[in-house]
Amino acid sequence: MNDNKRSKLGRISAIKFLSDEAYEIIKEAIVSLKLRPGERLKVSELARELGISATPIRETLTRLGQEGLVETIRFKGAFVAQIDDHDVEEIFEFRELLEGAAIKRAAIAFSSEDLQKGEALLEEMRAAYKSGDIGCYAKASRDFHVLFIKKFGNQRVISVLKTFDDQLERVRLTAIHTLGNIPLFIEDYARILEALKAQNPGEAESALLAHLKRAKDAYSKSKGNRRR
Repeated sequence: MNDNKRSKLGRISAIKFLSDEAYEIIKEAIVSLKLRPGERLKVSELARELGISATPIRETLTRLGQEGLVETIRFKGAFVAQIDDHDVEEIFEFRELLEGAAIKRAAIAFSSEDLQKGEALLEEMRAAYKSGDIGCYAKASRDFHVLFIKKFGNQRVISVLKTFDDQLERVRLTAIHTLGNIPLFIEDYARILEALKAQNPGEAESALLAHLKRAKDAYSKSKGNRRR
């Protein structure tokens, strides 16, 4: 890799825990789409870019392969795993079922403190949109979902949803794609928050499902545009 090229990953300076550090850095780059689906992952280039030996990189790619974020093709090497359309269908279906149940229960117990947190997250989304910061918008969006999922109080459901976080984040960022999608998403969240404020489980679920459908449609449209 040409040292003059801008680094996507940065460098690891610490000697200890190189495998863990390499794992966190490369995983974050994949989840945030700095490393795109289908992009080749050359051990020698990653090692040079991070300033470490090849061994931690190989260990990292094996670990990420087990998590479904890296795909190794015989005689070709390692690649960032594609976002499989069938998996996306299942993820959205899963979210509709679990998040729908979570938001209905959360609506019943939604407090004034929860409302303040939700309003603050909406303001973060609006500010991120105005500044053109898709990453900050995505974080606030994710935190908004966490707000009502945690209110559900079922740790098993929370744990299961958390296992999908990495794949979901790649889908979320693909769905956002451009700033043009964000205002409609923010309107969705405002409607969800109003239903939670009114402690109306049915309206909260309806608003959430409408948002998830919009996000799914935006993802499908974005994928279609990228194939052209």
